[in-house]
Amino acid sequence: MPEPLPTASSFAEIAPGIFRWAAFSPFHKVELTSHAVASADGLLVFDPIPLAESEASRLRSAAACRGIVLTNGNHARASADWAELLDVAVLSASPEPFPGEHQIRPWRDQDSWQARALPGGAPGETMFHHAGLSLAVFGDAVVNLPDRQLELLPDKYCADAGALRSSLRNLPSFERALFAHGQPLLSGASAKLAALL
Repeated sequence: MPEPLPTASSFAEIAPGIFRWAAFSPFHKVELTSHAVASADGLLVFDPIPLAESEASRLRSAAACRGIVLTNGNHARASADWAELLDVAVLSASPEPFPGEHQIRPWRDQDSWQARALPGGAPGETMFHHAGLSLAVFGDAVVNLPDRQLELLPDKYCADAGALRSSLRNLPSFERALFAHGQPLLSGASAKLAALL
């Protein structure tokens, strides 16, 4: 039986071409956050939860969608529904098989977007980096929940907490960061992450 997913209770364009929607999930006991980023390469939708049709229409008109992107093996969420809605594939940079009914295709790095594996976190944990936008998109490796602030994935949820910290120390720099759980950082993101390490 699939895990119940809330429909987003908020939706906003938080910066030009960067959209965010979120809802608290009683089942998961945490805020589930999704993003879409429009760039010259098209629109990518990250870890999507359900969204009202009116807001989904705004995304469809923002740019041609290139794919639904999973940041780790726990974030299939509503990706199959979104893939059908936008007529695109679900993409993953992880070589690990992910659970779910929808076929997942391998991510291919672009000139603008690069995937960086973050071993030690959740299965298939990956950060996606857009150098031109100075933007990083994280899954569970780093979260920024309103009641807890910016923090690394707690050790009890890590496959290897030391390996995750090591992988986070070797990331390219970025000014802005988006998280699958919590609020975005729209300035000084690399420095704030470094302070945790």
